[in-house]
Amino acid sequence: MAGDYAANNGEVAQVKRKREESSTPVVSDVGACSTAWVDKEGYGDGPEYWEKRYKEDPKPFEWLEGFEELEALIKEAANGNQDANFLNVGCGNSLLPEGMYDHGYKSITSIDNAGTCILQMAARNKVMRPELKWLKMDATKMQFEKGIFDAVIDKSVIDTFACGDNASLVICAYLAECWRVLRPKGVFLCISYGNPETRLAFFRQKNLEFSVRHVALPVRSAGSAHYAYVLTRID
Repeated sequence: MAGDYAANNGEVAQVKRKREESSTPVVSDVGACSTAWVDKEGYGDGPEYWEKRYKEDPKPFEWLEGFEELEALIKEAANGNQDANFLNVGCGNSLLPEGMYDHGYKSITSIDNAGTCILQMAARNKVMRPELKWLKMDATKMQFEKGIFDAVIDKSVIDTFACGDNASLVICAYLAECWRVLRPKGVFLCISYGNPETRLAFFRQKNLEFSVRHVALPVRSAGSAHYAYVLTRID
């Protein structure tokens, strides 16, 4: 665990340096948030990077906090209801859905734009956790009906988008999709290394009807601060 966390922080630091080397997104330039798309998808180094990574290193990797650290926030997002319908965005090969399932949350749909990790995680959980759903899907253009999820979990997806080209437009489209698939009073739970100065402007854009609060998560040994943003859909 300690070794995994050290590697985790190394990758976070690398992402931070990359983001600092590029210009900060100007959120005000976006105007009203919509799902209008841009020509180049903003997946950091692109979907090809993630496909290559998962093929070369298929073992599970926990980006930022795991279930144990997030259990209370997940319970809050579900409003205490273990039958709540969760969407886990940009799932990668995180063990978060497994931890949730083993603690009573059975209705979890995980999506990622990298088909390799979706196949790996589906195979890994086919027998022990058959109710988990795994789908290859673009988080900025989701193929779900509106208002079907009680909660959406984002564990560093926004951080990845922030590293890419057209970050403001991509994040805007992504958040509009998250709002769309949430039920009224549904919760978008975002876990990020980005501090409020770099993230709140995204969450408070026009046409995104969310109430927003944030908390700093406890700092783990040799780690940097991470933040939880709890957004509740307002209707």
